[in-house]
Amino acid sequence: MIIIENTINNFAVLSLKGILNASSSPQLKSHIEQSPESQSLVIDLGQVDFLDSSGLGVLVGIARKKKMSGALLKLANLNERVKKVFELTNAYTLFDIYDDVAAAVV
Repeated sequence: MIIIENTINNFAVLSLKGILNASSSPQLKSHIEQSPESQSLVIDLGQVDFLDSSGLGVLVGIARKKKMSGALLKLANLNERVKKVFELTNAYTLFDIYDDVAAAVV
């Protein structure tokens, strides 16, 4: 998985590309742990080809940590494959989800 990080309007924006599964989830978790917990975050999932329960679990864990520190976690650009996982698991109720990064960083 490729992770590209930018900052927009005081949000760290992580654009993910590839597969978010059991083998790549630790990479995302490690990347997040290197940034301040109090920094709000947008994760762009538009180029994620596949998301499994391990990937979803990491996203839930990140959301919990951000909430405990008073920061925000927003998800953006869910493609149809990723959106399907969120719908099947009702995970969409746990996150603030936006159609694109521009809408998420306000």
